[in-house]
Amino acid sequence: MSLSFFHRHWAAWREETRVFSDPDSASAELRARHLAGITRLTPVLMVANLFNALGLLVAVSGSVSAKAWLLWLGVLLLIVGVALRGWLRHRREPVMRASPRAIRHATLHALVLACVWTVPVVGWLDALTPIQQLMVAVTTTGMMAAGGFALSSVPQAGLAWTLALGTGAIVGVARLGGTVAWVLAGMLLGYVLVIAVAVRSAARQSALRLRSEREAERQSQMVGLLLRDFEEHSADVLWEVDRQGHFTHVSAKLAALFGDDLDMSSLGLFEVLAARSPGGAEAEGLRKLRQALNADKPFRDVLLTVEVGGVPRWWSITAKPLVEDSGRTVGWRGVISDVTQQRLAHQRLTYQAYFDSLTGLANRDQLRNRLVQVIDACANTPRRCALLCLDLDNFKAINDSLGHSVGDGVLKLVAQRLQSVMRRADLVARLGGDEFAVLLDDVRSDDEVDLLARRLLQVLNAPGEIQGRSVMVGASMGVALIPDHGQSIDDVMGNADLALYAAKEAGRGRFETFATWLGERSRRLVTIEAELRQALTRGELSLHWQPKVDIATWQMRGVEALLRWNHPELGSISPGEFVPVAEKSGLIGDMGAWVLKEACRVARDQLPDLLISVNVSPLQLMREDFLADVEAAFAETGLAPGRLEMEITESVFMDDAATALRNLHALKRLGVQIALDDFGTGYSAFQYLRRFPFDTLKIDRAFVRELLTHHDARAIVRTIVALANTLGMRTVAEGVEEPAQLEVLRQAGCSEIQGFLAARPLPLERLLGLMDTWNEHNRPEPGAMPETQTVPLDMLAPLSDTTRAVR
Repeated sequence: MSLSFFHRHWAAWREETRVFSDPDSASAELRARHLAGITRLTPVLMVANLFNALGLLVAVSGSVSAKAWLLWLGVLLLIVGVALRGWLRHRREPVMRASPRAIRHATLHALVLACVWTVPVVGWLDALTPIQQLMVAVTTTGMMAAGGFALSSVPQAGLAWTLALGTGAIVGVARLGGTVAWVLAGMLLGYVLVIAVAVRSAARQSALRLRSEREAERQSQMVGLLLRDFEEHSADVLWEVDRQGHFTHVSAKLAALFGDDLDMSSLGLFEVLAARSPGGAEAEGLRKLRQALNADKPFRDVLLTVEVGGVPRWWSITAKPLVEDSGRTVGWRGVISDVTQQRLAHQRLTYQAYFDSLTGLANRDQLRNRLVQVIDACANTPRRCALLCLDLDNFKAINDSLGHSVGDGVLKLVAQRLQSVMRRADLVARLGGDEFAVLLDDVRSDDEVDLLARRLLQVLNAPGEIQGRSVMVGASMGVALIPDHGQSIDDVMGNADLALYAAKEAGRGRFETFATWLGERSRRLVTIEAELRQALTRGELSLHWQPKVDIATWQMRGVEALLRWNHPELGSISPGEFVPVAEKSGLIGDMGAWVLKEACRVARDQLPDLLISVNVSPLQLMREDFLADVEAAFAETGLAPGRLEMEITESVFMDDAATALRNLHALKRLGVQIALDDFGTGYSAFQYLRRFPFDTLKIDRAFVRELLTHHDARAIVRTIVALANTLGMRTVAEGVEEPAQLEVLRQAGCSEIQGFLAARPLPLERLLGLMDTWNEHNRPEPGAMPETQTVPLDMLAPLSDTTRAVR
């Protein structure tokens, strides 16, 4: 292995140093660059040698004979003199190529000089005092390290210097004898090896750098050639005029540029350009060109607008003065570039930067720029303005059902309608998607803003025709007054957005003006999101449990795990408030995984005989890794999958039904039971019974609440129960609070109830206490029954037949 190691490194060394021996031209150039690195340092290195030599001699004088050190100093001066003489002779003559002989000469010079420096440490060290020995050791070590790095651009020279001087130092120290001397010799050997490796590494980096520089120069020369070729074949036109501005040479290309109808031989540059300029001799571009020429300095890209053949063009003129030996300007030479296409492209980009390409309205950037001006004006004057943010209510449905071309047509129609009712001073903008904004400039009162907002909604909410189809557009709007509702762009736009959201929550198709409480609600939601991120780690989340009771036996059949959050400062926060925040912020995944594991753990340890129900967010069920969370909960707690029931709502099928169905079927294969929550409230609830075999239907509390007052609610409940029985599903009625409701549900055939009549949601300790004292015979007595409750169940038999066919 050692032979292979040395062979491999020797091959690498030969490859690295090939440039110092190859006879080709490129290697010769690189050798010259390597030698230049040493040549530049020659004066410094030689002066350093002399300085160190004198210092060393001062230190050892008295211990070394004068004849010895004079001889040594003479040899050193001779070598230094030869090196300085060579440097002086070639310092003004840049060497472009170097032969391998020059490399060998540099290496030999380094080796000889290093051998001279070994004399003090080999020949004198044992005759010196300890302090003198220290002086020699420090000087030798410093010279070895500094010289090695200084000569590293030619690695042969750097290694020759390092190895020769290092070997001499090791021999000199070893001659002293004793343990300390041998330890010092070993340390010096380590220093030599480290410096040698460093010299080789520095040489490699230097070689790479020099090769890169040479390649860059070669490419630069190639680029220069290509540029000259481009100038000969480019569309740019060369021109040259004398001091008076007359053309000294008119090429065919230049004549064709200005047109054949001008006699350029008798006209000067300014007369020709003025003849083609729409503004004549007083055009702005000609004025700037005249100023540039009068300055007698080179200039670039003076832009002129001209007309050639009745077509507007843009020319860019670049030139430099022609100067004679005395320094006087005798003319000008330059190029004319036709930049019409670039100018048109720039105009298009400028338009796109400030206007919406689909509707032609101002875009968000232009609106923000205008808002800056308006806010500044309102801050310094009594002037008042308003920003209206609009959002189309049913645009997604139109886009999805009728196609994007119809959707684009709707956006154009909205833009036209907005522009048709706005004043000239107002700005209408499209912010993106189906979001628009109107900046009302200089309004007299809040009533005027309200009137304009109502007028806008009236126009927008009218039906329209797109590609032969009648569509209902509809919009909601939020209003922020300036400066009342904000002193900055972000404040004004943010408050208008808050008002827009309030309008949507209030029923859409309307407008709301920003109020302080909207900002407070927004800040509370931001606070809730920030605190919710820490709630799990701080242990602020907990589960409460609400029993599900069998109607026939009045025994607990299961419990539903309900998430609760008690914050140390905000207090108890409703799930209806923090769960939507968790869904929007992406925290629902971690939160749902925690609920699953905690519910399974409690079910295993403390609720062994009950079915545990857990609510699953639609966003959870639509995640690809949801099944992994469930399996992890079972693996960690050891709970049997058949003891877990997951409650979902039909909204899981709305956006990503494929993923939701895939996860639901996977849960069924595991043995998990599935309940459809809030059944009967959705327009398409029945179709989901065909798409997935649920185990339980949960009757929404809205029907239970009206059981005693509305006969249609009783009919719906009886229908749901009959349908569930036909499909082999259990039924659970939610929100049962009165004994009479319980009796109606019993007669309807409902399986279980859940509500305050049985028990409120309880912490685990209180639930366990309730279970210990639960009495199956303590069933509430039925209250007064409604007359319509006595309708016989067999009237629903035809419906059962129908559901069998559907199933």
